[in-house]
Amino acid sequence: MIRSFSTYLITCLVLFNRFKSGNSVAIQPVEFRLERVEHIGDGYVDCRLRVRKFNRTTYTLNGTATLLMDLDDSYEVAVKFAYSSLGNNQFNEYPMKIPQKNVCRYLVEEYAEYQHMWAGNTNLPKIPKGTTKYCPLAKGEYWIKDLAPDATSIPPVVPAGLWRMTMEFWKQNSLDFQILVYCQIQKSLFII
Repeated sequence: MIRSFSTYLITCLVLFNRFKSGNSVAIQPVEFRLERVEHIGDGYVDCRLRVRKFNRTTYTLNGTATLLMDLDDSYEVAVKFAYSSLGNNQFNEYPMKIPQKNVCRYLVEEYAEYQHMWAGNTNLPKIPKGTTKYCPLAKGEYWIKDLAPDATSIPPVVPAGLWRMTMEFWKQNSLDFQILVYCQIQKSLFII
């Protein structure tokens, strides 16, 4: 299994502390694997994103999404999470979410904070830190190439299982389109 550098670093630090103190410690490294992407809705975006197997252990997100019109203050976005502990697509809504807010506010508050995760793998706009207004998200074609999200940003309290992230785009209190991303989170318990 390939683990991120930070997971190995944490393991080494814990081992060092264990030998120093004589106590055993449980480590639960997190693995993140993309499953699939779905697009629901017509008229605003042409989404051609897919998950492909990059190598034996890594799945990446690839493709293009074409915005057919500018996303400005009249649009709102919400992000919801649901999980299936058995992986059988019977999802339970999880309280972790980003509440519905206009696209421009979302871009400077949430998107700008996490844009480092896809830097170099996409032509999505880069929003400088400290920006208070970024609007609109211009129409055009946005590509993603070989994006393999890192598991280090997943909080340790998130349970293992099949997860669904739903990005909802609203205009005038009407749900226009959704992008659903499915992924698998696995945890292994090591006692050292």
